[in-house]
Amino acid sequence: MAIAVRQPGSRAVALWMVLLVTPALFSLNMLVSRLVAGWLPPVNLTFWRWFLTALFAGALAAPGIVRSLPVLQREWRRLLLLGAIGMSLCGLSAYEAGHSTSTANIALIYASSPVMMVLLEWVFGKDRLGAIQATGIALCLLGVLAIVARGDAGVLSRMSFVSGDLWSLSGAVGWAAYSYLLRHMPSELEFSVRLPALCAGGAVAIAPFALMETLNTGGLPLSLKSLGMLALIVVVASYASYVAYAALQRMTSVSFAGLAVYVSPFYAALYGWLFVDESLQGFHLIGAAMVLAGVWLAGRYPRQRDDLVPS
Repeated sequence: MAIAVRQPGSRAVALWMVLLVTPALFSLNMLVSRLVAGWLPPVNLTFWRWFLTALFAGALAAPGIVRSLPVLQREWRRLLLLGAIGMSLCGLSAYEAGHSTSTANIALIYASSPVMMVLLEWVFGKDRLGAIQATGIALCLLGVLAIVARGDAGVLSRMSFVSGDLWSLSGAVGWAAYSYLLRHMPSELEFSVRLPALCAGGAVAIAPFALMETLNTGGLPLSLKSLGMLALIVVVASYASYVAYAALQRMTSVSFAGLAVYVSPFYAALYGWLFVDESLQGFHLIGAAMVLAGVWLAGRYPRQRDDLVPS
C-alpha cells in the first residue's frame, strides 16, 4: 500500500487529527457491544440504532433526499440488500459477540475484513491474486485462527470455539461481502443521501426480527441510561464515524484512509482495558501482528476503495 501524503501546515495537522479520531469513533461500537451485553436486547438495539441514524442523517440531508427521490426509487432494492448485510448483519454480529468475547477480539477479527474482500474479488474473477497478496491472506487468516483459538491448539481439535468469536467472524465476512457488493453496485446517490438510505435499508431488513424479539423479551427498556447509550451509538459510533471516514477519504488518498483499519484494534483494546477491565494476552499480540501484517500485504496493490467504515 503506497502512501505518500504531503499537506501544507494546518491541513496536515487536520488530516492526522481526522486519521486518529476516525478509528476511535468506530471502535467505540465494539466497546458498546461489551457494555450492553445482557442488558439491551441485541436485535432491538440494532434496529433502533439504524432507524434513528437514518432519521438523524436524513434530517441533515433532507434537501438532497428530496432531489434524489427518483434515484432512490430506482435503487431501493440494492439499498435494502446492502443495508441488510452491512448494517443489520454486521451490527448485530458485534452486539451478539459482546456477550462472550473481548473488545480486542471483536476488533481484531473485524480488522480481517479487507483481506476477505480481496479473496472475494479473486473468487469471483474481479481481480488477480499475486504471491504477495496470497501470502497476506494466509497470514491474516492464520492470525484470525490464533485469536479464535485463543492460542490453544486444542481448541481447534475440539472445535470448542467461543460463540462471540464466531459472531465476530460472521460480522467480518458480512462486511467483506457488503464492501464487495458496494463496489460492484454503482450508485447515482451522493454520500450524504446514500448513508441514511443504507441505514433505513438496514432498519427495514431487521425490523421483523426485532418485533419477534420484542414479543419474547419486552424489547428495548426505556430509561435515561438506555436512551443515553442509544444516543451515543447513533450520533457518535454510527453517524460521526461514517462522516469522519468519508472526510478522511476526501482529504487524502483512499489507501491512506485505510490506515484507520490498522489503528482501530488498538483503540478497541484501550477501551476494553479502561472501561471493561480487560487485559491483553499473548495470543492477542501474536494474532494482531499476523492479522495487521496480512491486511497490509494483501492491500499492496493499486485499487480505489469506497467502502464505508466497519459497523
